[in-house]
Amino acid sequence: MHTARLKKLVKDLRHHDSAKRRYAAEALSEGDERAVYPLIKALRDENFGVQDAAMRSLMEIKGESTAYMLLPLLRENAFLRNTAIMIIKEIGREAVPLLAPLLRDRDDDVRKFALDLIQDIKHCDYPEKLVDLLKNDPNPNVRAAAAKALGALRYRAAEQQLMEALKDEEWVCFSAIEALTDLGGDRCLQSIEALLSSPSEAIRFAALEALGKIGSPKSVKPLVEHISKTGGYEKNAAIKSLVRIGDIPSIPGISDSLVEIMRDGDWEDQLIAIKGLVALKEISAIPHMIDIAGSYDTSVPDNEEKVSIIKEAVKSLDCNEYLLNILKDRSMKFRGRSIAVDIIGDLKCREAVPALIELLKDECRDVKRSAVNSLGKAEGEEVKESLIDMINEHDSHVRKTAVISLGKIREKAAFEPLMKFLHREKYHDVICEFVKALLNINPSLFLSRIHEYSDHVREIAAEYVSDIKTGASC
Repeated sequence: MHTARLKKLVKDLRHHDSAKRRYAAEALSEGDERAVYPLIKALRDENFGVQDAAMRSLMEIKGESTAYMLLPLLRENAFLRNTAIMIIKEIGREAVPLLAPLLRDRDDDVRKFALDLIQDIKHCDYPEKLVDLLKNDPNPNVRAAAAKALGALRYRAAEQQLMEALKDEEWVCFSAIEALTDLGGDRCLQSIEALLSSPSEAIRFAALEALGKIGSPKSVKPLVEHISKTGGYEKNAAIKSLVRIGDIPSIPGISDSLVEIMRDGDWEDQLIAIKGLVALKEISAIPHMIDIAGSYDTSVPDNEEKVSIIKEAVKSLDCNEYLLNILKDRSMKFRGRSIAVDIIGDLKCREAVPALIELLKDECRDVKRSAVNSLGKAEGEEVKESLIDMINEHDSHVRKTAVISLGKIREKAAFEPLMKFLHREKYHDVICEFVKALLNINPSLFLSRIHEYSDHVREIAAEYVSDIKTGASC
């Protein structure tokens, strides 16, 4: 940046108009070291927009000099301190050498902030200094921060010191457990397993979670033994760890606990529980899985993937009485019933056909559509007749699904009914599916009778015939 422009922008940082101060702070992102100190001063501006612009510009300039001039802010008020930490974190590795002297600072908080930054940046050329702090610093918060940083750095040379830190104060012990979990491996297992006898419920819980995350088969026996001694959340934590390890013994009540975890937990817990129930081939849990899937609205981002995962889990258990009974369960949410119908269709459960045909009378559109779609994957004369009957369904969405299904199976007996009801169809998207279905069933016959239809239908047919080679849809 030209010196004259830089000086002008620095001057504008003191302008009475906050909009001009903000513009100057934003423009100085293209500056160099000369802009750093004025921007740091602008972090104290009374206007939030100016503060934010100054912070972002300092992040753009980056560099060791910027980090060096920000370090004094670690001793300021919470806002300035947190802002400095965010910028230094963005600067990254270049800032790490400047943090080493802070590890000897008299202020406990400054030492901790330096360690937190090393943990976030995940880089350090002097890890032995962190080990020294873990062993000898008088402040437990600093020792805990040192443990976390060593875990983030994956500094395996500190493994022994981290295991010794498990005997430290509770807060340090938590951080040491977290660090050893990050390191992984079997060496620390006995030390963490010993914590299952701790008088602190919180430490026992942390140890149980750590054993699951480390994932060693050697932890199965102590986890199973612990399940027999405890209950509630602690028992569930041990069970979840067994699932993570991938070795779930058939213990009385374990399936009930997994169902409880699935029903009461967040998505991560539900996923673990479903994995465990599938491993145990617990088909009685299928209604609970379907109910969970039905609770997710697929119009919300990410929920469609969750529902898909649950559907695949249920499909892995194949057709069975628990899945089929959902078709008759009116207490199940409509989304759940639709999902069960879809799964049955994918599995091509022949024994479900009568129940699927009965669902064609259901009051819920989504259930009816799923039933039509699933019947389209089944076989049998009664299936074909039922699908043909649905061409005259009053709901256009269900009607459209029936037409698509008949087109896919190329049911010849459906040709004349499709021709008949095409004359009455008024929705463009459904007309399109009628045309495609008729072309799939008997293209030459349909085209020979194209004169029977309106200009609109003929235009759709012409468009589809011309695009059929490229696979384009109507």
